[in-house]
This record gives sequence, structure tokens and C-alpha cells, in this order.
Amino acid sequence: MSDHRTLPTSLVPWASALSALTGDVALAIGPLVRRIDELFAGAEDSGTDGGQPDGYDGLAPRGTIERLLPSQLQLWQELPDEFVRRAADGELLYLAPATRSPAARGRVVVLVDTGPGQLGAARLVQLAALVVLHRRAAGQGRSLVLGVLGERPGGWRDGDLSRQLAGWLVARRTTEPDPSTVREWTEKLDAADQAWVLTGPHLASELPDRHRVLVSHEQEWGVDGASVVRARVGDRHLDLPLPPGDIALRILRGTALRAAPASTGAGPLRAPVFPSGAPYLIARGDGPAEVVSVRVPTGRPRRHHLPGPAVAAARFGRRLVMVTCVDETLRPVVIGKPLGQTQHFAVPLATLGLSVSAVDAATTGPLSPLYFQGGNLLCEFGGGWWNLSAGCPLPDVVTVAPGRQPGQPRLARRGDTRIWGTGLPDAVRIPATARVVLGVGARTAWSLGDTTWRIHGASGLVGDVTIDRGTTVIGLVDLDGPHLVTLSGGGLIVRLVSPAGTQTLTRWSGGVGAAALHPNQPWLAVPRPGGLIEIADLAANQVLGTVRSSG
Repeated sequence: MSDHRTLPTSLVPWASALSALTGDVALAIGPLVRRIDELFAGAEDSGTDGGQPDGYDGLAPRGTIERLLPSQLQLWQELPDEFVRRAADGELLYLAPATRSPAARGRVVVLVDTGPGQLGAARLVQLAALVVLHRRAAGQGRSLVLGVLGERPGGWRDGDLSRQLAGWLVARRTTEPDPSTVREWTEKLDAADQAWVLTGPHLASELPDRHRVLVSHEQEWGVDGASVVRARVGDRHLDLPLPPGDIALRILRGTALRAAPASTGAGPLRAPVFPSGAPYLIARGDGPAEVVSVRVPTGRPRRHHLPGPAVAAARFGRRLVMVTCVDETLRPVVIGKPLGQTQHFAVPLATLGLSVSAVDAATTGPLSPLYFQGGNLLCEFGGGWWNLSAGCPLPDVVTVAPGRQPGQPRLARRGDTRIWGTGLPDAVRIPATARVVLGVGARTAWSLGDTTWRIHGASGLVGDVTIDRGTTVIGLVDLDGPHLVTLSGGGLIVRLVSPAGTQTLTRWSGGVGAAALHPNQPWLAVPRPGGLIEIADLAANQVLGTVRSSG
């Protein structure tokens, strides 16, 4: 862990902030953290911050002779030429004075540029700068808030550093910010707030001198890409060697954060869903931004804390892909191997014609399933289907279900007079106004009115069935023939419905929330009291497994 027991002495002052990162990443960016702290210390030496002297706090590259470290005085005695060289190059070490403020004075406000010019090596400098600023803010008795240029002004990310870094890692803009963007964010700051802008040379050159700005850009390159980044604050600059390539890639791909500690039972599980054909259950946890995933039937629950409310999720191979809403914008979060360009979309709610109320409504129920098709992520949200990767609607799509291959889902589309793409023979015509449920293979059911449904099995037409008014059809399962699985109007009574009759599944009814059916397996997830989710195997009529909030 990144704490006092494992960090080298030179990094102990930043132990609290570095604890948000995995141990190897914390060590790898240590040199960046120390050097950037020198830049910020130089800015403070110019008199921007006051306060009463309060001992010493760390080391500094500048200072008075009485604060020179004893080891440097010994160097003066034994290697005077080396001492003179270090003095000329600013490499001597001094005790850094600490100050005590009479009261907390505003916030430390950090505005980060995540445009194209800052998406590579410069983001490594941003990460180290956020660690340094977090520590300096805590030492001054201030809170740190984070804003992303290009997002809605005033949408500050607060809370602990790990949560702020999670939001920063998924924040990527396709356009460069301009001075007006900075002005919109800073014009409403309190006079006591201390604002920093982390950006590149172009925007920095257009900002007023009163802004505190950390400028970073690639300076040297090797066979594997950028190897040195130049960072500048005011008139001072440092050339910073980058961490090893594998560490740098992990940071840029968003896998450098320490996993959240396992829950000990706090936060019941709710709103289960089987979001794909994979044997995985996903449920909501403690609050709208927590998602719990578990492999069925014997996996251990994993809790995932997102930077905003969770909207949709799916499992693609060894990847867990989720969609969250941050600053009124839908963004992906990928746990596992990157998903190519698919994981870089950002779709403002306004582009979809939706508002935050649609997100609030979505978080009261299960996460919407995601489907991967031709490099695009498809999702049902706000009453319609969307291609999130392209930020456009899918107006003719009625429903989607997993296909034989992970990237080839089955799409039922609405034409002028019928629904097609279900896998049924062309002679079978589904009215364009019907509701449709897709099962495994060519098994399909569709509505013929409010209470009548037609079922088509693998061998052809099975027949029509009648359900009670207000009943919800949640899927189609094959148990010696296709059956509709329905929930009563209250969402608690589960029934199997076929032309042969209706069977109430008393054993699997009476949960504390709506049950969910797996699209390819006869598995039913039923929320139970105490935050449990019971998974039933309908074919065997027995419990397949129980998912507990504590794992």
C-alpha cells in the first residue's frame, strides 16, 4: 500500500494523496511529484500566500543558509567543488518552512484541460500535480475541488482524491478550451479561492498573468514515444522524465487507481439485471454511483464506485463496461482491457434531448443493458434506443437481445407495417405496433393487444396466450417449450405463461423488488430482504446461488 510503511522517505509527505494509487504507480510517479512540488513552492515563495511561521514541512531547492540541511554542509567541507556546482544549478536541499493560517481561507480550485493537446504524456504531469495540490491544500486547511474545462461551468468534483481522480480519468474533450472557457469557470469563484489551471502552452499564452498556471508539453522523444515532459510555472520550468511505458499506459487507460475496499455488508443490493448473454449479474449498490457485479453462480461480488450515477452496464468477455453521467454528459467506464475508441465517447444529455431528470428516473430501477455492435455501444435510455458511440438515436429499434457472437446482437426493427430482424421466417409478420420479446434462437413473442401475446418457438408457431392487464412480460424461457415469464402489476408475483396454461411460481415470488430473467439461461434473480439476491434455476426449480452484499 502507499503509506508510511512502504513509501521511501522522500515520498512520505504525500502518502495520504498517493494512497489513491496502486503501490507501483505511486512509486513510479514519485519523481514527478517531488519536482512539481518544487515548482509550486517557487510560486509560493513569490509571496502569493501568507501565514505565521509554524516549523518546517518537507524539503525545498531554495532557502537561506540557516535552513541548509546538515548533509549539504558536510558536502561543503568534503567536496567543495561539488557543493559550488549544486549551488549554481539549484540542486542543494533546504528545510521548507511551514506556515499556519489564522483560519481556513477558501478552496484550492483546479481546472484541468483534457483536450487533445493534453491527452498523452501531459496527463501524467496533471496526475502528479493533483497529488501535490491535494497535499498542499490539506496542509493549508483548505478543500480541493476539480473542474474540467469544456464541461458545464460550476460542475465541481469534490470529495476525496480517489473519487476526483476517477472522474478526471474518464474526462476527455474533443476540442481545445479557450480563455472564455476559463473565464466562465473562474468568474464566480470566491475571493479567497486559490485557482490553478493545468493546461498546455497555447491556452496558457492567452490567459491573464493573474492566473496560476501549470503548463506542460512533450519535450523529448524516444523510440517508444515521449520520454520527457517540460513543466512550467511562471518563469521557472523543469524537464521531467516520464515513468516506465507500462506504468504510463496504465495511468492513461485508467487502471492506476487503487480498487475500493471491499464492502463489509453496508449497502443492500437492489435492482438486479442480467445485462448480456454472459453468466454475470449486475445490481445497484449503495447509492446511484455504486455498481455490484458477480459471476453466476459462484463468483464473489465486486463493488465499483463510479464518478457519477450509473445508467447502463454489460459484460463483454473479460471487460465490464458501464455508462455513467458526469456533468450532464454520458461517459463510459471500462473495467478490464480497453475497448478501443468505443470507450472514449462523451454524449451530453442535451444531444439526446434528455435532462438530468431522466438520469434520476433511471437510477431508481435496474441498469439498462449495453450491446456492442460494429464498434458501437447500443443502449436503451430515456424511453428510446441510442448509439452512444455516435451520439445518435436508433429510432426504428424495438428491442435488442444477445446474439450468437458477443458483437452481433439481435435487433428487432420497426418497418412501415411490420417488425423484422427477429430471426423468424419471412412469412411470419409481426405488427409494427407490437411489443416484442426475443428469446434464444428464433424464439420470439409479441403482443397482439393489451393482454394477448403470440409465442413462436424454434419449430414454429406455438400459440396465443392471455395475461392479466397490467402484467409485465420480462422474457421468454424454454422449459419443455417456450413460456413467457411475467411479473404481476405489483412486480412481486412471477408466473410462467404458455398456451398450455399459467403457473404461478410461488417459491420465486414475493421478493422485495422486481425479478430479472437471464436472456439465454433459465435463471431468475429475485431480490430478497436483507439486501440479498437469490438466483433461481427455473429448469431445476432450485436455488442456483445467493448473492450477498458483503460478498
